[in-house]
Amino acid sequence: MRTGGRIILVDLATVDWIEAADNYVRLHARTGEYLLRETLAALERQLDPGRFARIHRSAIVQIDRITELHPASHGDMDVVLRSGKVLTLSRTWRDHVQRLFGG
Repeated sequence: MRTGGRIILVDLATVDWIEAADNYVRLHARTGEYLLRETLAALERQLDPGRFARIHRSAIVQIDRITELHPASHGDMDVVLRSGKVLTLSRTWRDHVQRLFGG
């Protein structure tokens, strides 16, 4: 990704989750946060579905970073990552994510 005239290479293995930020996405990685001019939908098409899963209209997580899933309100679930970060798994993507974990 380009930033300030530089190109920064981010190893996808270090990315915990990705969030939408209008026409940008913010990568949350072990090495920091990075803003990329790309839509979440376009980036999702480029990611390996065996490693990354959409959990909300505004979030994608690296599957192996998920440690727990807890019921929340209105059919949503809380997704707890290894880092302790809690994200929302919306009902739209709930069945797909639960199938990934054999549930």
